[in-house]
Amino acid sequence: MKNELAGNERSAFEIANLLDDAADAIRDRSKQAYAAGQMSLDAYMEARAQELELRSELQVVVATDLSEALAHTAEAEKSIEQSIADARQRIETIKSVKDGLAIVAALVTLAAALALGDIKAIAKAGKAVAGLT
Repeated sequence: MKNELAGNERSAFEIANLLDDAADAIRDRSKQAYAAGQMSLDAYMEARAQELELRSELQVVVATDLSEALAHTAEAEKSIEQSIADARQRIETIKSVKDGLAIVAALVTLAAALALGDIKAIAKAGKAVAGLT
């Protein structure tokens, strides 16, 4: 997914990774500082709240990017479905013209047989016309 968010030069995937890395860094540093006694419990809890806030923002970025991708996919699907419908209609038109040409050819053959007075050819051409109509 290479969708760019709000004119930013970074993709949503890159932004999500940066937010995730920042949240991991807050978690790791706050745990180390608290364990070493360099941070109070209140400061540690505040750091964890900031970590959770970053992870929440990460989810928003991912969800936004996915919803945009789904919207583009739905538009593409509609376009493909319309193209398929158009192609089917053209195929039906071609079949109709082809059938019409076959009927015309059979009628011409029947007319030629009638003009010649050939009974066998008239019967054969008559059957061909009847079979096509």
